[in-house]
Amino acid sequence: MSILIFLIPIALVLWITGKFFQASVFGNGVNVNEHQYPEINQIVKESAQRLDLKVLPKTFIINAQGMTNALAVKYLTGRYVVLFSDLIDLLWEDDQQKNQIRFVIAHELAHHAAGHTNFWSNLLMKPAMFIPFLGAAYSRARELTCDRIAAALVQDQKACTNALISIVSGSRELITLTNKAAFINQEHQVPSGFGFFQEILSSHPRMTKRVIAIEAHTNSTLSLNPVEIA
Repeated sequence: MSILIFLIPIALVLWITGKFFQASVFGNGVNVNEHQYPEINQIVKESAQRLDLKVLPKTFIINAQGMTNALAVKYLTGRYVVLFSDLIDLLWEDDQQKNQIRFVIAHELAHHAAGHTNFWSNLLMKPAMFIPFLGAAYSRARELTCDRIAAALVQDQKACTNALISIVSGSRELITLTNKAAFINQEHQVPSGFGFFQEILSSHPRMTKRVIAIEAHTNSTLSLNPVEIA
């Protein structure tokens, strides 16, 4: 009974918060579906299916006033993926694959598939979060996990790393001119002590580290699964 007394108010707050969020995104965003941006909708459906998500998260495009980001959100009332419009403009490609935006969508869906947005799991983790720096470290680990999952789905290392570097530069036009090796080398120019403290306080790994991690993961996957050339 004491557990119910504790859980019922939490469930009620989650339900109310979810309804407010639903009112906001349906009233101030564009819902992606088969009738609205069908190409993006197809990417969401295909990625969700490959991740074995039984319930397709509702996807929205919102205007975030120049911010380039994406979010995975879950309430009692449902799961959501929110894509900022400037991110779409930055990563949308002219080719048929759309692998850069596919990587971002797969990353956000991976948060749902891996249980990162599950409130009750996060609630159970709360006591550990009071240990200094552990919460940020756990968050960074989740981001790297979702990067790896998304890269595995997309199977296009160049598109995945280009997506991250494009978010850093904020320029779609410059991506073809960007020297990826030089960008990766910037990690070696991060002051070791200050870089350490900057990292342990951050919820996300540095983009240089994320690019390095994707390259290392995809290269190791290729080495484990060699392609036969006839």
